[in-house]
Amino acid sequence: MTTDDALAMAWGSAGSPRALGDGDRLASSFDLMAAVLNGIGLPEALTLVATRARSIACTPLAFIALPIEDGNTLRVDVAVGTGGDRILGLTVRRGRSMIGRAFSSRRALSSRIADDQVLSGLPPGPILMLPLDTGEATRGVLSVIGRPGASPFSTATARELLLFADMSARLIELSEERHSAAPTSTARIPGPAHGSVHVLHPPTAQA
Repeated sequence: MTTDDALAMAWGSAGSPRALGDGDRLASSFDLMAAVLNGIGLPEALTLVATRARSIACTPLAFIALPIEDGNTLRVDVAVGTGGDRILGLTVRRGRSMIGRAFSSRRALSSRIADDQVLSGLPPGPILMLPLDTGEATRGVLSVIGRPGASPFSTATARELLLFADMSARLIELSEERHSAAPTSTARIPGPAHGSVHVLHPPTAQA
């Protein structure tokens, strides 16, 4: 994804709780990069991604869903913030959930209300779902959820999180490669779920 792609995104009405600049996202990316280079494990790297995304978006909850063995199911493996314990470990079918649609389409999606019959523990605030796309494959979905009644995510917030998600996916892939090269490593992120063609799409706002 290029900067021009991010700037071209159309989003809902502005309503982020504070003005965002590149500083938040860059600081978070550098922290993650340093952690990966210092040998952080995959679970810790994913937790750091969710924690930083939650901070960038100023939301009470962020989580990451990853594909499991059958390739058609996503599981919430990381949840950071209020209510995270209610959704941790829950699974959704790719074709039956909004998170699955974000994963399969490789497109960032938004909704004014986080309403998913499977992930019933989600708070009813605005949600932004971003594929963790390495450029060759989607490895998971990063989601942030705002407070109930909050305005939809602004263009500025969506842009920063989309850039952060892209960078995070590449750093997570690097972390996987570093640990898979170590004889004692057992942690691995699920393998590619798509081919090598990388199609760029802007996020799609959903009512």
